[in-house]
Amino acid sequence: MNIGETLYKNRIHKKLTIEEISKELMISKDILLKIENNDIKKNPDIVFIIGHLRSYSRFLDLDENQILEEFKKQISYNDNIVSHNITKPFSENYNFNINKILSFVTIFIIFSSFYFLFVLEDKRQPEFALIPDIPESNVPTIEKLSIENIATNDIENENKNKSNNFSTVIASTDNYEEHDSSIVTLKILNPTWIQVRDVDDKILLSKLMDANEEYSYNIKYKYNITAGNAGNIIVVIDNIVKGKIGKYGEVLDSFVINKNFSK
Repeated sequence: MNIGETLYKNRIHKKLTIEEISKELMISKDILLKIENNDIKKNPDIVFIIGHLRSYSRFLDLDENQILEEFKKQISYNDNIVSHNITKPFSENYNFNINKILSFVTIFIIFSSFYFLFVLEDKRQPEFALIPDIPESNVPTIEKLSIENIATNDIENENKNKSNNFSTVIASTDNYEEHDSSIVTLKILNPTWIQVRDVDDKILLSKLMDANEEYSYNIKYKYNITAGNAGNIIVVIDNIVKGKIGKYGEVLDSFVINKNFSK
């Protein structure tokens, strides 16, 4: 009798459904059904499956060590599974780069202003406009036109200021969504299998983490975290320890950490 049949018969004997076990262990029904149907292939996630199998065996009061040994023989388990290390999605040097760019831009503006105000100005040749004298009979007419132009400009400027003020009022009523830039750091206490996936279910990290190893990401990405032993993972948000992600020996499936997380 293979491992899947053993688990299936013990579950039926205890009159338990897949849904009940899935809810109790926080393991998806698809994974439980694959284990019972022996639909498990060797791949980098096999250690993750072993964690589920251990929890399932313990829940059914079976000898988990014997079950795991039989399972390894059944699938010809290979200890040398290659782990995939994914580059961290968040760069800690982002703010530093922004500051460098702003510094260079400021220096460029200062030197450019200095050049146009002093250096380039000295190279220009003085220019004199030759304007004939205005006949005395035309002076009143010219003064009248100047006054009218000034009045027209004042009205246009007043209308422009009203328009700008109106635009400012409208802009002030707009609501802009603030993007949370908090940083989540997962600190590993003891060797623990962990998998991190993005919202498109793409695997970003899938490996057996060593003690004191860390993984950081921006909280706005809403990554899904699956862990074989949640009690070995501490959650730190913006350098503030929030607590462990779960209990010791607990298996988490697709857990999302938000800014209000606390344990």
